[in-house]
Amino acid sequence: MVVRHHIEGYENFKKFTETFPKDEVAYILFSGSKLPNGSSWCPDCVEAEPFIQKGLQVAPAESHFIYVEVGDRSFWKDLKCPFRTDNKTNLKVLPTLARWGTQKRLEGDQCLDVGLVEMLITDEDD
Repeated sequence: MVVRHHIEGYENFKKFTETFPKDEVAYILFSGSKLPNGSSWCPDCVEAEPFIQKGLQVAPAESHFIYVEVGDRSFWKDLKCPFRTDNKTNLKVLPTLARWGTQKRLEGDQCLDVGLVEMLITDEDD
């Protein structure tokens, strides 16, 4: 079974990735933070979530799925947002699903395609 993690904010994300084992496979979903109703403020993230969850069904049992809440809308829209400026994340759009430690990622509408999500997850070629 895929190991699931939930992280809120840049500092917590940074601390997590600094201690995460480099030999472990991790898929990270960057999404807008959740509102009190449990859904992200980002409508594109809400729309993509079921497709991503379905695609994750093919993930190897020993892999990790990390859900990262990047912050509220105003924090994300700031061009100086650390998720945008950090060269390890280099986010341009939400949602973004990435295989950590590689250049492999799906952005925005690409996350609505279960086939693409499955391809990202099953692609072994680093």
